[in-house]
Amino acid sequence: MIRVLLVLFCSCLALAAGEAPLGPHQGTVVLAERSFAEVWILSETSDGVAHTLDEKKDSPPTTLNRGKYVRVDYNRPQDVPWLRGDAAAAKADWATAATQFLEATKSRESWYTRESAFLRAAEALLQANRADEAVKALDGLAAQFPKSANQARIAFLRAQSLQKKGDNDGALKAYAVLAGKAEWGISAIALGATGQAEILAAAKKHDEAAKALNAAFAKLDAVKDAEYFAQVGVALAQQQQAAGQNPAAIATLRRLAYGAGDATGRARAQVAWAQVLVALGDPASLFEAFDHAAMADAERGADPAVAGQGAQLMRQITGRIDKLAPDQASDALKAEYRRYISR
Repeated sequence: MIRVLLVLFCSCLALAAGEAPLGPHQGTVVLAERSFAEVWILSETSDGVAHTLDEKKDSPPTTLNRGKYVRVDYNRPQDVPWLRGDAAAAKADWATAATQFLEATKSRESWYTRESAFLRAAEALLQANRADEAVKALDGLAAQFPKSANQARIAFLRAQSLQKKGDNDGALKAYAVLAGKAEWGISAIALGATGQAEILAAAKKHDEAAKALNAAFAKLDAVKDAEYFAQVGVALAQQQQAAGQNPAAIATLRRLAYGAGDATGRARAQVAWAQVLVALGDPASLFEAFDHAAMADAERGADPAVAGQGAQLMRQITGRIDKLAPDQASDALKAEYRRYISR
C-alpha cells in the first residue's frame, strides 16, 4: 500500500504544479546487510523510498519504510546547470553556483535533480550572504516537495539563514528544536548540535558548546554514522580544548582516531589531536604531535586534502622542534625529523 501512496504522491505533486510527473533517478539503496545497486528511485520522502528492484527503469517498484534502510546514494545528476553549479561550488564561486542551481530547479531530468538543486541553491545563497533568497529557495522546495526526506537539512538551512541575518537567539532556538527532532533521523541531532555549538562558541561559551556536542556525539555510531561521528567528534574536541578540558579533548580524539568508521574521519582526528598537543608546546607534546600528524598523512583512503593537513603540520612541528634547546632535542634528533619530512 505504501508503494502506491508514494508513487501517487509524487504524481499528484507534479499534476498540481501543472506539469507531467518528474522521472525517477538512478542510485543505490543501502540496507544494513545488503544493497539494491543502480536501481531507479521513484521517490524518497519522509515516509520512505520507492524503487525498482533492478536497473530497468520500467520494472515494478517496491517500497521500504523509513528506518528499514540506511540511506540512498544517488548518482550524480547530468543536468548541465546542475553540473555547472556543482563545479562552481567546488571553487567556492558561490554567486555562480547559486545562479546555476536555481536554473537547475527547472530541470526535468528527474525529481532528485530538481530537489537537490533547490537544496544546493539555498546552500550557495547562504555562502554568498544572500539569506533572504536562500529562504525563498527553501520555500520553493517545500512547495514542490512538502514531504522531502531532507527535513533535517532544510531546517538546518533555515536556522543558518537566521544566523546569517544576525538573529543568533532565533537561530539558537531553531537549532535546539532541530536537535530534538529524533524522528527525522540522526542527521537532525547532529546538525542541530553543530549549529548550537557554533553560536555558543562565537559567544565564548565553550563549556555549553561542548555539552551540546557531547549530547549528540553519545548517540552517534562510529560506523553507521561515520560522517557525523567524525564531524561532531572533532568539533567536540575543539570546544573541549577551548574550554581548557585538554584531557577530555584528547580522550574524544583518541576515540575518533582509532574508532571512526572511515579513513577521512580517522585522519581528521589525528590532525586535530596533533593540534591539541602542539598547543601545549612542551617538547614531549611536540614529539607526540608529530607522530599523530604522520599517522594522518599516512592514512590510506583518506581525503587527500585532510591527509595533506597532516603533512603540512609535520613540517610546522619540525620547525618547532628545530628551535628546541640542545638539552631538549639533540642535533641528531632534529636532523632525523628533517630527514623524515624530506622523504
